[in-house]
Amino acid sequence: MRITDGTEDCWVCRTEKSVIYCDGCGKPLCRECRKFDLWGYGCGHVDTKVFCAVCYNDIQINPYGGERD
Repeated sequence: MRITDGTEDCWVCRTEKSVIYCDGCGKPLCRECRKFDLWGYGCGHVDTKVFCAVCYNDIQINPYGGERD
């Protein structure tokens, strides 16, 4: 996860200040527009990922939580 410096507006709602960048497309997101997912690797290792709604639902970007046809 990459944290913003809070000077950019959220690219989704355009009203709140951003707090983090989307791990898929890199857009700055506010607290309300970010969506978290957990990606497990190996034995007991988990990475936290953060996405905008579009990237969160895209199986090509988020294989652990994206929507399947």
